[in-house]
Parts: sequence; C-alpha cells; structure tokens
Amino acid sequence: MATFTLLLDTRSKLKGGKYNLSIRVINGKEQIYLNLAKMTEEQYTRIFVKKAMDASSIEFRKKCNENLTKSEKLFNDIKPFNKHKFRILFFQKELEKPDSLLLGDLFDRFVTNYSTLKITSQKHYKYTKLLFEKYSPNASILDVDLSFINQFVKERNDEGVSQSTIESNLRNLRRIINYFISEEPIIPSFYQYPFGKRGYSIQNLYPSKLVLTNDEIKSVINLKDFDSTKEEYARDIWIFLYRCNGINFADLLRMKWSDIRGGCLEFYRKKTETTRKTNRKKIMVPLTNDLKSIIEKVGVKDSPFILGKLNDGYTEKMFDNKNHKLKGQINAQLEIITQKLKLSVPLRTKTARDSYATTLNRAGVSKDRIGEMMGHSNSIVTEHYLASLDRETVFEVNKHLL
Repeated sequence: MATFTLLLDTRSKLKGGKYNLSIRVINGKEQIYLNLAKMTEEQYTRIFVKKAMDASSIEFRKKCNENLTKSEKLFNDIKPFNKHKFRILFFQKELEKPDSLLLGDLFDRFVTNYSTLKITSQKHYKYTKLLFEKYSPNASILDVDLSFINQFVKERNDEGVSQSTIESNLRNLRRIINYFISEEPIIPSFYQYPFGKRGYSIQNLYPSKLVLTNDEIKSVINLKDFDSTKEEYARDIWIFLYRCNGINFADLLRMKWSDIRGGCLEFYRKKTETTRKTNRKKIMVPLTNDLKSIIEKVGVKDSPFILGKLNDGYTEKMFDNKNHKLKGQINAQLEIITQKLKLSVPLRTKTARDSYATTLNRAGVSKDRIGEMMGHSNSIVTEHYLASLDRETVFEVNKHLL
C-alpha cells in the first residue's frame, strides 16, 4: 500500500540554503517526489512544525494539504498505475483541460493547428485517431510506449489489416508525438520516445500490387459495347489517365487547356504541392494521336478546365468533395466493365497508374525513365513501385520448373 508524506527533502541543498518541499510517494520499492516549493529549514520548522498562525502560513499549509489529498486521489484513480502519467496529471494547472494529454485530443489539436495539412491528410489523421481510440479508449500520450505500439500492431495484424496500412497509422502517431515535443511542446521532457533506435522502427513498406495483363488493358481500350453513356465516359477517363503518364484523377480533374504547350501537357502533381518544398518535377505528357483523340472526346471547350467539372476560385474543401464524388461515380461504372470483361484485377481510376508503369516495364523501358515520366522523387520509389507488378513475368520464369 502506498504512503504519502509532506516533507522537506534535505537530500540536495539548493541556492540560498533552501530545499524542496515535496510530497514523497512510496509505492513498494519505488519512490516519487513531487516538488511543491523551495524553503529553508527555518521556514519549514516555523510553518509546519511550530504551525505559525499568520494568515499566509495558514493558507500555505492548506494548499499543501490539498495537494497531498490530490496526490492520493490521483494515485488511486490511475489503474494500472503509471508514474509518468501520475506526475504530469498532478502538476497540470487547474485551468487546463484535465484530458489535454489524451491521445485523441492531441490528434484533434494537431489537425486544427497545422494549417498546411491537406484535406485528405486531415481525414487520414482523423481516421487514425478513431483507430487508437477504439484500441485504447481514453489513452494518454504517456501511455504510448513500445509495449502499447507492439500490442496495437499485433491486434491489427490479427484483424487481417496489411502491415503497410498499420505503418501508415503509426507514421501519423509519430508525427503527432514529434509535433507536441518540438513544435508545440506540451509533452513532458521525461516522456520516453517510443520510436527509433530503442523503440519501434517504422518501415517503408510498399504493398504488392496485382495489375492487368497487356491483353486485358487492350480489351479495356478496344471496348465498344457499353450499357450507358456513363459507362463509356468512365472507360474514357480511365484511358485518359493511362495515356497521361498514369496520373491521379485529382490531377486530371484540375488540368486546364492552358496546360497544353508545345505539343505536350505540362503540369505539377497535386500530391507534391505540400510534400516537396524543393525538387518538384514537372510532368510532361506528349500529345500523341491517341491522347488527342480522348481529349477531343471528353474535353469541355467552354471551360478553362479540360474535364469542365471545376470553376476558377474553388477551395480545397470544394475540390476534395468534387474529387471524391466524381471518382466514386466513375469507379462504380468501371466495376461494371470489370465484370463485363471478366478482368483479373478490378478496374479503378488508380489502376491506370499501375497499368502505365507495368506496360512500360514490360516493354523494357528503364526504371529511371519510368520514374521520370511518373514524377517520382527518386529511382528507389520506382524500384519499389515496380517490384511486384508483373505477374506475367513470374509465370514465364516458373514455367521452366520440372
């Protein structure tokens, strides 16, 4: 059973002949000292031994006894007991929210304060927050240690979640911790950082991708039998993405007629606007006859935007909503084509990028050239991107087995 004692800690003498007035908590073999004030032995004797009756001494004793009671209550409330959490909650100012170090609160605070965070990133942080709140309701940042993270990883793995998805959530957690240690320091200095050399090491994992065969890509391009104009439009958008260096739908959505210069489409990827401060690479797409044909088919000439789905002056939130809505509608139609052609991989807007990279890789184009065309920051990204794309090669190699 823990004991709580108000005493003058004479183990270490401070400047001016003073010592720390402390609450000493003895919990088994563990001792915790909570420093309340600094005073001389004479002051301590007058106030606490002789019990001076002047107003200031009476008030000071009252506050110290209140702190003693507070320490006992906190100790009993924290189950299981965590000395770091106990210490920070004890010293937290009364005007502060008592849950200001809750993990969920820190996620909310980060998203609110970090003004340059993109809408999609905000959503990802909010989703990560919900995952951790489900895993450990009301967890404080002080509860987040190596054991906490390892157990989170184990439970997510047991649920069948991919390691790359888990790692992305942990990157968000690490960013939150780094932010509140360095940029808005509210995490106490005694907190033991749970990542890095002596903690959890986050890996840069690239999930395996299954992609369409060359024959399947041709079947999509050559499809003529459509059940609706929406289905045909969805197929045309997929071809546009594929022939446009496998760009993301967000880049196509905001592409303007003015981006056509000197026989090429020239633009910067939206994804790199905030992630790369330097070394932003312009994407250059040659206007081949096939690409000109698809632009002529889906382009809206009386709009500054090629697809004609945006207006100038749109906000980031408006763009995100439009992008999400249109992509959902197109993917729904692409699913119909998937079933119609009996494709081995679901046709989606994002598979155009995989298909572009794979087609070039199968044709013997160097990984460096592919990376340049796709706007990758370095060849390592492209190397991982192509690492497991080509199933046809895998079958070709293993057919030689006896």
